[in-house]
Amino acid sequence: MKSVVSNAGLSTNRAAASRLKSRVALNIGGISFGIQSSSVRLALEPVLAEFETDRNRCEIEMEVDWADDLALPAAAPAFRSGGLWRSYEDVHGFAFYFQTAHLGPTPYKRAEFDRHFTQGRISLLRRYFDPELPVYPLEYPLDELLAIHRLSTGAGVEVHGCGVLTEDGIGRLFIGHSGAGKSTTSRLWLKQPGARVLSDDRIILRREQGQLRMYGTPWHGDAGLAAQASGSVDQIFLLEHGQKNEIVALEKGRAAAEVFARTFVPYHSASGLVNALRFIEEAVCTVPVSLFRFVPDRSALEAILRAA
Repeated sequence: MKSVVSNAGLSTNRAAASRLKSRVALNIGGISFGIQSSSVRLALEPVLAEFETDRNRCEIEMEVDWADDLALPAAAPAFRSGGLWRSYEDVHGFAFYFQTAHLGPTPYKRAEFDRHFTQGRISLLRRYFDPELPVYPLEYPLDELLAIHRLSTGAGVEVHGCGVLTEDGIGRLFIGHSGAGKSTTSRLWLKQPGARVLSDDRIILRREQGQLRMYGTPWHGDAGLAAQASGSVDQIFLLEHGQKNEIVALEKGRAAAEVFARTFVPYHSASGLVNALRFIEEAVCTVPVSLFRFVPDRSALEAILRAA
């Protein structure tokens, strides 16, 4: 019996069939991803519809094909995720292999990229996929992994964060570890007139014309909020639950360390770590960072608005 892996959640009804393509493209965090194939029927998962683009040439271009066999390299991996994937590195670039316990030890997908993450090839193990269903080859977590590694070339970083654009014209970024209150904060701001939440869990940060800018991503948290939108970052808050609302400004050294601890980085890449640290150091020198201990009610918003 076939095990459907990367085409789960994609419909084969007539309407969906009319949308099947030999090429799909996405724009996430200002990074464009182009995926094409002459043999695999492609489609996007519904959550990605807002992030689709019609670009003919993207920042990262990928070819997708079927494989009749996939085997892990003999060399030790550069990194083991402890979950679905592991990564390998050589002089030519990087490769990610994806496995799941219920399918056995054979990888169901391999994704290979050059050292700058501009070109790639994705191979899908044919016997694990239903040929009647379309495939989204970058099925999570590969799309996020690819974004993180592309950003690590010096283009920016991805953080655990909730990004909010408010009616007063200020872009506020609330970052925190899992359980710190990002989704709670997002739900509170949704009730604020004129406020827009870019994401309740994952935010991409980039620099544009000397300004720090944040982007929504499709990798949402418990609140299910994800927007294809961006805005300037004027304030950064580190979230912590507290007995009262309290905002404490942080000096730049501690601010950089705290932001880095809440950033997605390729720990197996020395250059990627250096680039992420450099980006964060520059960011906290241009945008104020504060610790925000808060209680989960309307008073938290009022405290932030008063501080502005």
